[in-house]
Amino acid sequence: MFRSDYAIKYNNSPNIEAIKEILSNWVWDDDFTYRYFLRGINSKNNICTYEAYDNEILVGLITAWKSEFHPYCIYFAMVTKPHIGLEIESILIEALYNFKEIELPLQTSIWESSYRLKNFYEEIGFLEVRRTYLPLLKTSNIDYKQVFPEFNGLDICIQDLNRIGDNKELKFKLIDIVRENYEKAHTVNPVGVHSIQKWEELIFNEDTVQSGSYIILKDNEIQAYSLLHYSNTPNQFEFGWRGTRENTDVRLMLMLTASQINFAIENGITYIEAEVDTTDYFSLEMLKFFPFSPAPSLLTVQKFVKGFN
Repeated sequence: MFRSDYAIKYNNSPNIEAIKEILSNWVWDDDFTYRYFLRGINSKNNICTYEAYDNEILVGLITAWKSEFHPYCIYFAMVTKPHIGLEIESILIEALYNFKEIELPLQTSIWESSYRLKNFYEEIGFLEVRRTYLPLLKTSNIDYKQVFPEFNGLDICIQDLNRIGDNKELKFKLIDIVRENYEKAHTVNPVGVHSIQKWEELIFNEDTVQSGSYIILKDNEIQAYSLLHYSNTPNQFEFGWRGTRENTDVRLMLMLTASQINFAIENGITYIEAEVDTTDYFSLEMLKFFPFSPAPSLLTVQKFVKGFN
């Protein structure tokens, strides 16, 4: 039977350390949900946090925040004590709907295996907009001249980001193509308008492995790019943004990815993790081409509220 006697409290100064302990008890080894909720509650653009109580015992949390990079939706994360009814989720989401600043599409991400939550969001009108896979690739030597014979002898030049150095013209061209492809992959949740300097900071970030991030040049024009990043996990790298000037040149990007795998081996790295969005043509092509391990998917769902169609 549906209960309606839970107490919902607005908390504008949550105890982060206490929430960390609660999350550890509720989500166990689900590192994504743990980090996703903390990302929201720690955000400088956090909007609100609500708590649900059953006889003064905390049984649910929901927090919402905005992203400066993707400013056209409101993100939220919700966690509840295990083994309780869906009425907790219903009451928490209703509190979020009624918060005065919730006027943009709402968006959250959950594991596909979270079947209960998946059904809950579907029933209240959320639509799936993207799936994200986080597979691992075990590194092995690739003779890319043999795998990609069509490029042998072509007048193309592979350079790493270190060699770009202070070449402002090449940096601008790289930023331009990365930004264009990123915007194409995020039409459902558009990226905001950001400066060249902002994009440069993202591409040439301190966690970017610049000696293992490559571009292909032909006639001083960038034909393809493939970024690589350090990982917090020992003996592991992470694939970053990748793409080409035209989708028909996708094998150029795959050749750069093969070069990154060889680079990883040369540096004693055994695994490379990928983050593959189903809205990103290039990362999907990489996932199809290389023998990644099977991996569960994250579902990203959206709903429009308060006058939005």
